[in-house]
Amino acid sequence: MTVIQLPSSLLARRRAEKQLWEGRRHVVALDPERAEAALRDAWQSARASGSVQLAAEAGEELYQVLLRRRHVDEAIPVLEQMVILRSRRHGGSAELAAAWRNELIQRLGQLGRYAEAEPHCRARLESARRRRPPGARAVGFAEVTLAWCVRSLGRWEEAERLSRDAVAVLDGEAVPRGSVGWALAGLAAVLLRRMALDEAEAALKRAAEDWTSVGRAELAAGIDEQLMDLYVVGERHQDALAVSEAALNRTRRGVAALVDRERQLRNLDRHAFLLTAAGRATSCAPGTCVRRSTHSGVPATAPAWTRPVRSSRVSLCWTGRSPA
Repeated sequence: MTVIQLPSSLLARRRAEKQLWEGRRHVVALDPERAEAALRDAWQSARASGSVQLAAEAGEELYQVLLRRRHVDEAIPVLEQMVILRSRRHGGSAELAAAWRNELIQRLGQLGRYAEAEPHCRARLESARRRRPPGARAVGFAEVTLAWCVRSLGRWEEAERLSRDAVAVLDGEAVPRGSVGWALAGLAAVLLRRMALDEAEAALKRAAEDWTSVGRAELAAGIDEQLMDLYVVGERHQDALAVSEAALNRTRRGVAALVDRERQLRNLDRHAFLLTAAGRATSCAPGTCVRRSTHSGVPATAPAWTRPVRSSRVSLCWTGRSPA
């Protein structure tokens, strides 16, 4: 009787397929712990088998489970491998590889690991510039993301240069509306840092107009928050109050409804503080007086939201699924 020895790569592939099926079954059954264990096994076996496609399928499933379980740290190595696998199979400038690189950049930023994100941001920009014909939108967004990264690392001059380049690229006729707002908001964060308040204000207002023109009310609301920060720094409390009142009125009318309860309370806190700073503490709008006790007088140390040295509340890292 002859015993046939199957190649180890074939055995690994068969195990990977079986464990991948098991992992998907546990996902459907809403059992993420068992799904993670099975998918980790599938991921390792698929890589051992040498099948790029199978490894990519297992890696994608494993990443989604890790994300649902909020194991973002553990997801980073999987994302790094997914970028390599998709680049190997489709090319480094392909849309799938770009999408996974963008996801990796976003998660590294979420963890505050900007030094690790920087090489991937640069790779994204190089990839966008290599494309033929080059896409202005892809290049501009890559510059916005790299500017966000180096700004987070404290390299403000480089961030300003990249942001200005991105504004010039995204302001072109060939780029769809709603694009240049990202570069303008990033530029404003740098300008606010070096106290160029007039230029920062102009950039923010242009960004708000750009996003409002395409119906991105949630992004325009983030610009309102930056504008209020800027006005408080410049001791223009009446201007900040006017922006706050307009924002609260839009929310009451349902034009820009906020589902984030914490953000709603923060906005009310800010409005109460601005009423006090503007000398109108007794004329607070309905719904704000309930929070006014926390700002009975202008505090010696201003609330955290009035400190403008950090970047915008709008996420200025563009990690959309467009090709990089």
